[in-house]
Amino acid sequence: MLSDMLFRLKSLFRRNVVEAELAEELHVHMDREVEKLMQRGATREEATRRARLAFGGADKVKEECREARGVHFVETTLQDLRYAARTLGKNPGFTAVIVLTLALGIGACTAVFSIVNAVLLKPFPYPSAERIAFPWRLAPHGMQLGYDEIPWGRSDFLLLARESKAFQFLGAFKGDSFNLTGAGEPVRLNGLRASAGFFPALGVEPILGRTFTAAEDSSGNEHVAILSYSLWREQFGGDPAIIGRSVDMNASAYTIVGVMPAGFTFPRPEEMPGGFTFERDIRVWVPLALPTGPPIPGEDSELAVVGRMSPGISVPQAQAEMNLMTKHLEDFYGGKQAVGWFDARVTPLARQAIGDTRRPLLLIFGAVGVVLLIACSNIASLVLARSLARHREFTLRAALGAGRVRVARQLLTESLLPAVVGGAVGILFAEAAIHFIKVFGPANLPRLQDVALDFRVLAFATGCSLFTGILFGLAPALGMSRINLAESLNQGGQRVSGGGTASQVRKALLVCEVALAFVLVIAAGLLAQSFFHLLSTDPGFRAEHVLTFELSLPEVKYPDQEHIAALYQRAIHSLQSQPGIESAAIVETLPIGGATESTGIRIPDWTPPQSGISSYANYTITSPGFFATVGAPILRGREFLESDAATSMPVTVINDAMAKKFWPGKDPIGKKVGPGSSKYAAATIVGIAADVKHLSLREEPGPEMYVPYTQKVWPSLLTMEVVLRTRLDAASVVAPARIAIHSVDADLPITNVRTLASMVDDSVAQPRFSMLLLGAFGGFALILACIGIYGVISYSVAQRTREIGVRVALGASRLNIFGMVLGQGARLAALGIAVGIAAAFGVTRTMSSFLYEVGPADPATFAIVCAVLLGVASIACYIPARRATRVDPLVALRHD
Repeated sequence: MLSDMLFRLKSLFRRNVVEAELAEELHVHMDREVEKLMQRGATREEATRRARLAFGGADKVKEECREARGVHFVETTLQDLRYAARTLGKNPGFTAVIVLTLALGIGACTAVFSIVNAVLLKPFPYPSAERIAFPWRLAPHGMQLGYDEIPWGRSDFLLLARESKAFQFLGAFKGDSFNLTGAGEPVRLNGLRASAGFFPALGVEPILGRTFTAAEDSSGNEHVAILSYSLWREQFGGDPAIIGRSVDMNASAYTIVGVMPAGFTFPRPEEMPGGFTFERDIRVWVPLALPTGPPIPGEDSELAVVGRMSPGISVPQAQAEMNLMTKHLEDFYGGKQAVGWFDARVTPLARQAIGDTRRPLLLIFGAVGVVLLIACSNIASLVLARSLARHREFTLRAALGAGRVRVARQLLTESLLPAVVGGAVGILFAEAAIHFIKVFGPANLPRLQDVALDFRVLAFATGCSLFTGILFGLAPALGMSRINLAESLNQGGQRVSGGGTASQVRKALLVCEVALAFVLVIAAGLLAQSFFHLLSTDPGFRAEHVLTFELSLPEVKYPDQEHIAALYQRAIHSLQSQPGIESAAIVETLPIGGATESTGIRIPDWTPPQSGISSYANYTITSPGFFATVGAPILRGREFLESDAATSMPVTVINDAMAKKFWPGKDPIGKKVGPGSSKYAAATIVGIAADVKHLSLREEPGPEMYVPYTQKVWPSLLTMEVVLRTRLDAASVVAPARIAIHSVDADLPITNVRTLASMVDDSVAQPRFSMLLLGAFGGFALILACIGIYGVISYSVAQRTREIGVRVALGASRLNIFGMVLGQGARLAALGIAVGIAAAFGVTRTMSSFLYEVGPADPATFAIVCAVLLGVASIACYIPARRATRVDPLVALRHD
């Protein structure tokens, strides 16, 4: 068996030697047969003739021997490849068009698939990731937040952790920041406070040290820390003896007990719900250390929870348990009064990480697939025309004994070769596109930095290459495999017209191409309209010349609201004294910042339209001068004054949406409203501000009440956003702002420095990304459709040269000929548009959630795209039509 395999390999790779040996062996056998016949009395001439008849021809015997080796298919395939390479090399322009078109199509497909792979297909870096889930608390019905998930409270989580059987581990966590001091310039670290079950829930172990113990996750014992790999390397030089070392954070000493592995990032902010704010680069984890006492009225709810389901437990089973927990929590907090506040939803990690990006990604992936199909249709039309021109060649092949399968295989090989080359070039294009997407793609796209050309992506690119090669090579291969030998030979030297079937196939391909292009351009047009409507919408503030940054105060140094308020007051005054700063203010949640604080409210003189209906509003802490600083107009009344202090009457400013909802047709100035908890006094409404959008430009703002930080407000003020209105470019006051803050507290770093204009720009990053990609694909599809129409009409004019000559000879004017050719192209384009309209009505219905202030069947968009495609078709037909008008009837009638 081994010797047989070695012989086959020798036949394949040392073909000349084996062929020489075969010829010599045949010659020996022939000589022996001649000698036998001569011994029986035949002459040499007669013996040679009879021996050749007995052998049946040397070439036939050689072919039989080659087939017996078992490598005949490989040999003929290599022959096909060599012939295909020579044939394509003789037509470099034709080959370059195919390779470049496929490279662009396959490259775009591969780049988009790399995003789909990273976001939707790539496994998560956690053991048994399918067991990880998030039990989210849901907002009560009627609370308009723009998102469903709200934080758990301390007592809620402790009850869940104590009674849950569906989850093997439950970990609570919340974002925090830590000022690392004692090592030069203060450094602000994005951090996380996490319970002892957090790391076991994820199943990730440190590379050095350990995670938190249950004892450390308790009040008074929580001064231990786990570092990220990057912080360990950058700040501590990768010291392997770091475990046990003490560091100063937020004016307290923390002992380092672990270092997490490189690449560990949890949570990723783009994968979390809108009601939770986490920083992008978590660098330190400390114990959450929740007090275990009884519930405290009005205490904050600010915890997210992650769990690892017990072995054998499914998501529906975990959901069923959470439904029971909901009833327990409602009973625990007072029955009817708590109904609706503790509904929960268990979301598996895969669904949570993907979020709302699945549909936009699949839309883009479908669009780039359509572009590739249009490219294949275009190339199929070109290859079919070229194969018709080679009709005589394939007729001779068939006459010499080539079977239909053999002819079809040769044509498929000629299609696959440029497809594979185009795929290889396309991978290079994809690599460049991936780099571009990473740099300029939306930051809120989940796992964007994980996008790469891995094995799965390369396998996809290879599959695309083979699929496209077979797809555009199939039509000519099937056409040429049906050659009628007798009819073709009877035509002799006459010009082969290609037949009606081939012409109909080319026209059908063109109609499909135009229809697909129409659908793609319609989708791009609707997204473009939505995007420009978004940009023109009023966000409720003026973003120009506004700088923002975050201040995070250490609780040890600022233990109560009096100290906190005094620090902010000094900071605002110091900032306003800096050159270039027109005004300064602080606020809890920034406009268009992607987060809000919401709470139940009580309105003494308001009667719900139905019994049991609760009232909710966004609750925003700010300072005097905030509305002027961000450019949010006060519609009635006044904004906060410096005299609105802790000892004065509690006041509030509400937004227009709140005034219309709770006091329709009335003046709410002077009315009272407050947080739902009676712990906080109701405040008097002193002003009505314009509606400010917090989550996105698509948002319909709900009720919102603003309260001054100088009065005893809820919740904590330890972390606040600073907003500065500048006289010049906003970025130019960063250094003065830092000086001003350090003048009131040298250990306070300023972080998350950005302009309000850049935040508005970031809020539309994802729709802009989708619009630009679909717009690019739509433009590419239009170009391909134009080329396709030009190719079909040009070929038709060439084939109808004799007919055109006859028409001219019979008196047809140039205008008649021009109109005939132009009309042919217009009819094909109109048919494609008609098919495209029917398809677009179905496709655009699935896009409704992506659109803003434009309908999926917008008549203006459809009309404009129809006109554009007809215009493109007319341009594509112009040159062939001009060429047709210049046909000389004398030359045409002599045309073969």
